[in-house]
Parts: sequence; structure tokens; C-alpha cells
Amino acid sequence: MSEVNTRAPATGAASEKGLKAGALHIGDVVIMALASSGPTQSIAVGIVGLMVAVTYHTFLPILICFIPMIGIAIGYQRLNAWQPSAGATYSWVGRALNPHAGFFAGWIMLMYYTIGTTSLTVPLGTYFLSFFSNAAANSKYDVALVGSVFNILVLIIAALGIKLSARFNWGWAIFEYLLMIGFAVAAIVMIYFTGLSGSLHTLGSLFTLPKTGLITGLLIAIFLFSGWDTAAYVSEEARGKQAGRAAILSVVILFFIYSFVIFAFQGIAPFGTMQGNEANILAFVGDKIGGGFWKNVMIVAVLGGTLASLQAAIVSSGRISFAMGRDRVFPKFFDNVHPRWRTPWNATILLGLLNIVFLWGATLFSSIGTALDNIVSTLGLMAAIFYLLTAFAAVWYYRKAITKSAGNLILGGILPGLGAAFMAFVIVYSLVTKQLTFTNIVFGFGLAILGLILSFVSKGVGHARFYSDPSSSFGDKVDATLDSTEPPSEGFGL
Repeated sequence: MSEVNTRAPATGAASEKGLKAGALHIGDVVIMALASSGPTQSIAVGIVGLMVAVTYHTFLPILICFIPMIGIAIGYQRLNAWQPSAGATYSWVGRALNPHAGFFAGWIMLMYYTIGTTSLTVPLGTYFLSFFSNAAANSKYDVALVGSVFNILVLIIAALGIKLSARFNWGWAIFEYLLMIGFAVAAIVMIYFTGLSGSLHTLGSLFTLPKTGLITGLLIAIFLFSGWDTAAYVSEEARGKQAGRAAILSVVILFFIYSFVIFAFQGIAPFGTMQGNEANILAFVGDKIGGGFWKNVMIVAVLGGTLASLQAAIVSSGRISFAMGRDRVFPKFFDNVHPRWRTPWNATILLGLLNIVFLWGATLFSSIGTALDNIVSTLGLMAAIFYLLTAFAAVWYYRKAITKSAGNLILGGILPGLGAAFMAFVIVYSLVTKQLTFTNIVFGFGLAILGLILSFVSKGVGHARFYSDPSSSFGDKVDATLDSTEPPSEGFGL
């Protein structure tokens, strides 16, 4: 890899024709990262599975996962200080390691944020229709129709400006997080004063090891945390270097939300009862604590959290594909920015509509639905792959600088390195212990290999400068305060 170009990136071009620089403050970025992770929706999906894995020992896997995840977030922060880019991992891995590895990372992220939205769109229709008719909620065509309407709604919001997207997420965040924390406090009070079944198990399991299932619990914890990296994809639209700080802050906030809320909710009913209400666990929690009205309020919170997650996924995928189009590894079509709204117009609309295509494909054709189910089940593995690549790229890029001081060694080497090692362990463990079925592996890794093939096709057909000079990737200004050494003279080579 050639020496980094320390000239200012195309900042002027970005401000005139590119994404809207300085549109987001740190609170906006944090809220968008939290929305992408979707704490309310993730708790609704993951709490019972976590309890099945480790019974009442849910705090420990969340705590263990938090440590490497904060290391990865620090890696994101340092890489963002080097090169703020809407492509994030795609750009960083491409420049620090190898262009084909960068394309591969970008492709994996697009699969995560595009195909993964199918698992969000279906619940949107189900939750909404359940207020009016159980029959409609069980009709796959009605669910797909309502899901499509919601998808178009958040697509419009995403296309009409990043500031509008942030305001949309702020509205839901204030409502759902206050609600969840309030219910968690109420659950703790009930456990303490009424001696609910499960309370002694809850209070006695805070720092104790489960007898079995810890690794499975860690896999679920990764799923709970994943999504905070959206902070990096809006870095070109954030003020200063706040996107990197927002990534770290998002992981910290997610840790406190997950550990406190799940710890509180798991003790309000016997384990068997919680497991029996897995399909609508937060509605059950709301009814158990506050009655029927609060049950419906909790359903609205899950609905809103899912809607915010879908919107954040469209924002993320639009910016990743925009960055790849800007570097010409994707067709120039993806490089279009709306002159007024300053959003990646073509990329956002195309990928948002693609979500609807996947939804109806899964609804109308069972074979497509089965394929998407198998792909969705590998999303956690896909997240582990691009987290691993990012953390490793951070360590590799700053490998000479991390020996300059103890602080650099810890923040730039040990913590991101621990995050990379943890994700590598998760990937290997999932394969060795057959956590994924053969079909999961074929679909998940098949798509991954397709991305690598497309990278070589892109190089041969498009002749993008990115492949011969990765430093040509947009946003190549180096922060001298962090980068106290020259970058690697070359990547790993493919």
C-alpha cells in the first residue's frame, strides 16, 4: 500500500456536492447507533433465548461480551480519527490491509443491513395488525402489505435528510428507553418487596458462572450489541470526530440497558412461564407489572423500536453502498447525492426498495422464504466477521505507534486485539460445534464468497483506482495525534 496522502480529503467537494457535513451532533449519532442495535426489539427477541442458555446468569455473558466489544469500538474510534468515511470498515480494511478485503467487508455489511431487514419488516406487520385483528396478524399477505407500507415510510424519512432521520429516532428513543427503564425499576421493586418466583435466582446469580451454556449466551450477547457501528457510517455527516466517540458511548449505553433491563425482567415470573411467553415476552412483562393497558404500551414500544431499527438499517446500507460507488468499486449509479437533501439518493432508494422485494419474495415463494431464513440466521456470524476485520485493521494500521506509550498499547493494541480475538473465537466455535446447519453455512458463506468474486470482477471490469491506490478512497486525512508512525507500506496482498 502506498504512503498515506496527508492532504485534506475532498472536504470542499463533500460540502458542495457530497453528504451534508456537520449535520449531526454527538447525541444524534449515539441515538442512530442505538436505534440500529434496537435494544427494545433485541430484548424482545433475545431475553428468553439468553435465559434458556444460561438460566438466570444473564448478566455475566453480557459483561464478558462488553469487554471485547468496547475494544472494537475503540478501534472504530481510532480508525475514524484517521479517515472518517461513510464506508467505514470497507474503506479502512481496504486501505490498511487489502482492497479486496475491503470490498469483502463492505459486501458483508450490506448483506447484514439489507437482508437482515426482512427479519424486521415481518414483525412490524404482525405487531401492528395484532391491535386490530388476530386473523389479519396471522395472514402473511396482510403482514407483508403492512410491512411494505412501514418500509416505504422509513425509506422516505431516510431519503429526506440525515437530520430528519435523527429526529425520528430521537422521538422513539425517548419513549421506549424511558419506558424500558421504568419497567425495569418497577420489576426490581416487585422482586424486592413481593418475593416473586425467580427473584432469589435473579439476585443470587449476578456474578456467578452458569453450569452450562455460557458460549451460547455469548453468541446471543453479540447479537444484542450488534448494530452500534451505524455511528461510523454517518461519520461524514457528524461534527468533528464525534462519530468515533459516539461509537464508544453507544456500546457503554447498550451495556447498561441490556444488563439492567434483562436482569430485572428475568425475575418477574418462573423460568417456565417466561419461556412459555417467548413469542410476546415484553407484552407479558408489561401485563405482569402494569396490567392490560401497559401490555399494549409495551407492544407499541417494540413496534417503534423495530421501526427505528429498520430506518437505521436503510441509512447504513445506503451510505456503505454510496462509499463503494464513490470509489467506483460499485457502479457510479450509487454515487448520486440529492442536491437538496444531501443524502445518497440512488443508493438509499434502491436498497430500501430491495427490502420490499425480499419481503414479498419470502411471502409469495416458500423457497425464497426458506433461503432468507437461512441467511438471516447467519447475521450474527456476519457481524462477527466485519467486527473482526475492523478491529484487526485498527491494530495493523497503528502497529508501530502502539509501542510508543502504555496508553497506545492498551487502547490501540490490547483492547482492539482482544476484540478481534474474541470475534475469531466466535466464528471458529460456531463452525466447529455446528451451531450453524449445513444449509446456514451454504447460504451465509456462499454470499460471502460471492462478494469476494465480485471484487475481482469489479477490479477487472471497472479498473477502479481503489484497487491500485487504496489511499484514493474518499476521506484520506490522517490524524497526526493518533498516527505517530507511517502506515504500512503494503497490505497483505491478494
